[in-house]
Amino acid sequence: MDTSIYRAVHNFMDNTTWLHGFMAAYALWGGLVLLAVMLVGAWWSARRRTTGRPAVAAAVLTGIATLVAVGLNAQVLSPLIGRVRPCNALPHMTTLLPCNPDYSMPSDHAIIAGAFAAGFWLIDRRLGIIATLLSLLLAFSRVYVGVHYPSDVLVGLVAGALITLAIYALLRRRAVLVVDRLSQSRWYRLVAPVREAPHARPSVTNVRPSVT
Repeated sequence: MDTSIYRAVHNFMDNTTWLHGFMAAYALWGGLVLLAVMLVGAWWSARRRTTGRPAVAAAVLTGIATLVAVGLNAQVLSPLIGRVRPCNALPHMTTLLPCNPDYSMPSDHAIIAGAFAAGFWLIDRRLGIIATLLSLLLAFSRVYVGVHYPSDVLVGLVAGALITLAIYALLRRRAVLVVDRLSQSRWYRLVAPVREAPHARPSVTNVRPSVT
């Protein structure tokens, strides 16, 4: 079934030559760059709000989770599954991008997109909707250009999202504390529009007992 869907998408690609340029560019780097720019924009917008610390923490954790997802896929998941790319398994099929010799499942692009999309839902639901649509388009484009099976990108999207959610669940409280401390330091511009005064600590005064 996976191969049948791949062939159907390939036939669609053959009949939509006017889409080739856009889909190839989006599948290669365009989609990832767009999601990365969105994340930077979300962080910048959140840091300008006095109530934006949880969103700032979520943006930072999304970036960390994306890097973890890429590394985990490259070093563990993809070699463990060891699936050959369709453009190598079916060499008679034409592709719009060069066919790399590395493994196919999960798709690197899709796992990054899934990590980004889940993170945007944690930052802002409206951004989550936009990021999900962009991620689905990126996943489809990887099949459209001929370098992945549909299941490669589906597994990648799910794996990336789960990695982000797991890291967020584990590190959310600590990340918010770090953001809170940064807002009181000379690095406050990373997380807040103005520097906040350190929280007041109760002073201890030594009182000598009076001698009568």
